[in-house]
Amino acid sequence: MIKTFINAWKIADLRKKMLYTVFILFLFRLGCAIPIPFIDITQDNGLIGDSTGTFLNYLSMMTGDAFNYGRVFALGITPYINSSIILQLLAVAIPALEKLSHDEEGRKKMATITRYVTVGLAVLQGIAYYVYIWSQGNMLTTDVNGKAYTGIWAVLQGVFIVATLTAGSALVMWLGEQINEHGIGNGISLILFAGIVSRIPTTIYQIVATPYYQGKWYYLIAPIALITLILMIAYIVWMDNAERRIPVQYAKRVVGRKMY
Repeated sequence: MIKTFINAWKIADLRKKMLYTVFILFLFRLGCAIPIPFIDITQDNGLIGDSTGTFLNYLSMMTGDAFNYGRVFALGITPYINSSIILQLLAVAIPALEKLSHDEEGRKKMATITRYVTVGLAVLQGIAYYVYIWSQGNMLTTDVNGKAYTGIWAVLQGVFIVATLTAGSALVMWLGEQINEHGIGNGISLILFAGIVSRIPTTIYQIVATPYYQGKWYYLIAPIALITLILMIAYIVWMDNAERRIPVQYAKRVVGRKMY
């Protein structure tokens, strides 16, 4: 793999695409660090707190902790993925959508519809995110007197937060498409990969710090878990690259003196 990367770097066109992809991923990570106005998450563990193994923890992992700390890209690429899945399922049931996927012009229309559905889902998820923040009671900024906004100001605060979340999700979708068009491709997968990999330092710290707080027996569990993960990855790669050789037999036909 390293040799392949070195050979690709020597080609000017591929080098530009790789640098462009790195730049887009940098913009994505930058958006994951910009806080949303009117949201003030001051807890050390963020919005999720100490809960683990929940759906919120999964969303935070997919967005590189942007969801957990109220950042501009808190929704990440999730609305776009959901939109793509929904339209693929509807294409099976709706003949008009299935017909669009048969030619190039139709696929462009499908991509446009997917973008609109993405924005709609981002609005719904943004509203749900705001309602959850509001229900916590202490994660929204207050006025100069330290009191929560009420009336029209509270409505405007909520609209601004939802609009920011929706715009952030649409921007992440656009960044993924830019990687597909001008980068090395697989933009959505790379953005997901960047969000998940960004949590590696935090995960390593938790693995090292947990034995100190939970007891020395965790020192025995950590190596076993690490070895298990490595074996799991090796098994998945081995199965993915596996092949089954099937002998193929062709019918023979004699025409004149030749055999076909």
